[in-house]
Amino acid sequence: MLLEKNGQYNDLSDQLRTELVDKVNSFGKRVRYKFDVSNINPDPSKHNGPTLWPNVYTLDPTIFNINDPYEKGAGKSKSKKIALIKDTDPEKGHPITFHKIRVEGRMRGLYELNLEDNPDHLYYAMYLELHPKLVDGQFADKTKRQMITRVDENKLATEQRAERNARSKARTAAETMSPKQIVSFADAMMWDSAQDEEILRNQIEQLAEDEPVYFNELVGSKTIELQAVVKQGMNKGFIMFDPADYTFKWDASKQPIAVLSSIEGKNEVEKLAEWVIAGGTKADEFYKKLKGMVENKKEAVA
Repeated sequence: MLLEKNGQYNDLSDQLRTELVDKVNSFGKRVRYKFDVSNINPDPSKHNGPTLWPNVYTLDPTIFNINDPYEKGAGKSKSKKIALIKDTDPEKGHPITFHKIRVEGRMRGLYELNLEDNPDHLYYAMYLELHPKLVDGQFADKTKRQMITRVDENKLATEQRAERNARSKARTAAETMSPKQIVSFADAMMWDSAQDEEILRNQIEQLAEDEPVYFNELVGSKTIELQAVVKQGMNKGFIMFDPADYTFKWDASKQPIAVLSSIEGKNEVEKLAEWVIAGGTKADEFYKKLKGMVENKKEAVA
């Protein structure tokens, strides 16, 4: 069944079917496809990491048409209807239900087919090679978003080794954080740093495990320190953010510190940290003063 000819479905020319089978067999024992179905996490705190994956993604369209370049049969159309046939009517024999390609979120977009041990997977691979959303596929439909990529295993192996190394580095950094560093990291991420240390440490270690590259970039950058100081300055009442005019001010004197852009995607703490990073005498003096106040080196306010 599956991708075999049934009425108007899967009526491929002999040449196209042979080429398709040979192509899939050339992949070896297994083949993997990468589905570009992730989204940027809109949460400014990136509590679950910078990337979100759907719990289950179902590929569409389930049924589609291709043009068979080798079809020369008299009275036969070059347009072929493709589908993975699941069940047929027991009396009439025509298809009544179809298989669907589903990718679980825990696979992070990777869909693996075992071509050696599972005969059905051969048909799934053939189906994906025919699908209009396959990047650079023979039958790719440029009017649709190309979001399936056959994995280059050598390239993936290199990427996965790099990710394992990053995860090991991230895990070590997370596990060796001091209590003070834990609070600072939580503040920088706009988490509730007043929570129990074990809860915060678990959140940090989870982020390191789920998004090691992102975590390492945070830990290794100046940004995380800047954001922590800004958040702690707010928590201690030294500075305040006025959302009405998107301005940071000294809380005691209400003197303005910086007017920020209201562009979405980052919270006010991240934006003030970016303002400090951009530099300038005013920004440098502000940060030096606020950091001293946060660390109780100086209690005077503007």
